[in-house]
This record gives sequence, structure tokens and C-alpha cells, in this order.
Amino acid sequence: MTNEFPHIRVFEWDITEVASPAGNRTTPGGSFAFKQIVASGCSTADPNFPSSTSGILEFSGTKFILTDGTQDHLASIPSVITFNLAASGTAISDIKLYLVDDTVFQASADQGLDRAFMQFAPSGNNWLPNTSMASGAFPKLTTVIPSFPNVFRQDGTAGLVGQDDQNSSEFVYLNVVIPLGTPLGSYGVCGSGFLRLGIQFNYWCNDFLLQF
Repeated sequence: MTNEFPHIRVFEWDITEVASPAGNRTTPGGSFAFKQIVASGCSTADPNFPSSTSGILEFSGTKFILTDGTQDHLASIPSVITFNLAASGTAISDIKLYLVDDTVFQASADQGLDRAFMQFAPSGNNWLPNTSMASGAFPKLTTVIPSFPNVFRQDGTAGLVGQDDQNSSEFVYLNVVIPLGTPLGSYGVCGSGFLRLGIQFNYWCNDFLLQF
């Protein structure tokens, strides 16, 4: 028998939508909050086909308030993602989310400023529309793979073992914090520098279980 590697999908959600996507977190386009399936590269999702994929995870709506003399950074509007299994017969556990590449944040350091960074805030089953993430209030996501799992199933269980809503991961809120003085421009995988998310996990499949 040939062991199957799990097919994991990453869904991005619209944080401005008041209605929680809970109940439809594994169905593309199944709720008003659904934005897209996130993939790799510079592809763009087709809004007419919810199962299409996009390589762009945007941190949108960001602006400096130049009249506020106390502001020295920009904290972006959070992006929200969840993980789920796209096919039966496999399961994953011990999920560790980290940054594969964060060279995008070098732009601020090149100006002699503090290095920009990404914040990370899982929230279990809690949908938090229009929430904000103040600078320094949440753990940083780095290129160091965590020693312990940092993403769980929506109910706190360690693994994802099915394809239903119960087996969606918890909501994971992410934002970037950028020092004032960082040059304007297009940053990320489709611009200058890279910002790539990765996950490490354990997995098993039906074929493996049947061998014992």
C-alpha cells in the first residue's frame, strides 16, 4: 500500500464580516466571511469559483495617522486563516505555524529602523469581527519552528481527523507591524522580499493504520 500525504487547505476569512463562518469552515464559499483559499506563488483567486486558489495573503487597510505625533509604527488590519483537510483518509496533529521566509521585513531594518514583524493570535472557536491587534500585544511569528504545537482544532483538540466543520482548525489572526519610515512600495512574495508561512505537523493515513 502507498501512504497518502495529507492535502491541507488554508482558508482566508473577511474580518469585517459580522456573521461567524462557524458551521461552514470547510466549505469554499460556504459563508459570507469566506474570502479565498490561500496557495503559493502570485496566483489570484477567481471570485466566481470559490475553490480556486490565491497565492496572495493581504494585510489590507493599513495607514499611518500622520497627525498623531505619538505614532511610530503601523499595525495592519488582521488577516484570519484556518486550516482543514481536503480529502478523507488522512489526519494531522501537532501543528506548528511559523515563517519560512521573512526577508520582506528587512526593508525597515535597511533604513536603520526596528525590523518589522508579524503577530500571531489563535482564538479557538471565537470569531472576532473587526478586531485589532496592537503592536507588541501578541506573540511574534518567526522563522524559528516552535518547540510545541501552536495551532489546534477549533475545540482545542490536538489534531484534525476529518473534513467536517468540527475538524477545522481554530481561527488564527495575523497582522504585520511596520515602523514609520519604512519605504513605500510593494512587498511580499509578489513584490520586494518574501513573506512565506509554513506549517510542520505529524500525519497518518488509513493505509498506514491498516499495516498494523
